[in-house]
Amino acid sequence: MHLINKELLFSHFDGRTTPLQEELLRDWLQTPDSQQVYYRWLQEWERQNPQIVTDPDVAFALFQKKLEDDAQPLAVRRLVDRSRWWSRSYFVAASVALLLFTVGYLTRTYWGRRTLATEYGEVRSIVLDDGSRVTLNANSSIQIPRFTFGYTAREVFLQGEAEFVIVHTVANDRFSVHTANEVEVVVLGTEFVVNTRRNNTRVVLNRGKVQLRFTALNKLNTLMMKPGDCVNLATNKQPQWERLASNPNTATAWKNYQYTFRQTPLPEIATLLSDNFGLTVELDGALSQRSVTGTFHAQSADELLQALVELFDFTVIRQGKTIKLTLSNPVNTQTKPSSL
Repeated sequence: MHLINKELLFSHFDGRTTPLQEELLRDWLQTPDSQQVYYRWLQEWERQNPQIVTDPDVAFALFQKKLEDDAQPLAVRRLVDRSRWWSRSYFVAASVALLLFTVGYLTRTYWGRRTLATEYGEVRSIVLDDGSRVTLNANSSIQIPRFTFGYTAREVFLQGEAEFVIVHTVANDRFSVHTANEVEVVVLGTEFVVNTRRNNTRVVLNRGKVQLRFTALNKLNTLMMKPGDCVNLATNKQPQWERLASNPNTATAWKNYQYTFRQTPLPEIATLLSDNFGLTVELDGALSQRSVTGTFHAQSADELLQALVELFDFTVIRQGKTIKLTLSNPVNTQTKPSSL
C-alpha cells in the first residue's frame, strides 16, 4: 500500500499517528513482506532514538539523595491519601482511555470509509471522485475510503453486483475492487462487472485488461483476463473460466432492467429474485427441472414473475416475501423460449 512509508512509520513509533493511520498500518501489516519492512524501519528508528541512556554517576547521586530523603520523618497519613488519589485518578483515566479506544475500534469502518448502497429492485449509477463510474445492481453496496481515495491508490469494497468503468490517471494509479471472499480485481483503465453474491465472485471483462488476485488451495494466485472472459471464483477453489461467445455487454443488461437467460434453470432465476428483490422463492419438483431462454424487461419482481407465468402454466402463491410456484400441468416439461 503506497500510503505506508518510512515517515509514517517513524511517526507511529513516536506515538504521533491518528486512529485512521493506525487502521491503515494494521491492514498493511497483514502480509509477511510488510512485517519485514516494519521491523527493519523499527530497528533504524531505535538506533536513532535510544530509549535508555545510562550515566552511572548521575544514578549514584540520585541513589544517595533517596537514602537521605528516606531518613527524614514521613507524613504517613498524607502519603496514604496521595496514593489513594493517584490510584483513583489512574483508574478514571484508564477507564476513559478504554472507552475511547472501544468506541474508536467499533466505529473505525464508519470513520474510515463511506458506504453507497441500493435497495431491492433499485439500480444506481455513481461517479467517484476520480471520475470513474460505478453502476450498482439491486441490493448491492460499495465502501470507499473516506479521506484517502484517489491520492495514491483507488480501492473499493464491493458487496453484491456492480459494473465499473474506470478512468485512467496520469500517474497510472491502480484501481482495486475487493470482495468478501478475498478476491481482488486490479485494473488501470477498463470496463468490467463483478458479482460477489453468496460467497462467490464472478468477473466479466467487457473492455481492457484486469488482473485477479485470489486464494486457491491455500496459495495466493493471479490470473489475467481479456475482453470477453468470464471467471467464477469460490473460496479456496480453482477458478472456473469461460469465453462469452456473444456480446459480453449482456452481463450488464440489468442496468436497463433487462434479464437475458440462455437455458437458465429456474432455480437460478429463483436465486436472482432473492438477491435482487428480497423474495424467497419455492419451486415444486417439476419446475426445478425447467429452464428459460429469452430476454425480459422487468423493473419489479412482479413484472418478471408475470413474464414467467406467460411462458409456463404454473400457479403463483404469495405470502408476504415468500413466493411458491407450482406447475399446473407437470406432464408438459418442454422448455419454451421467448423474448419480451
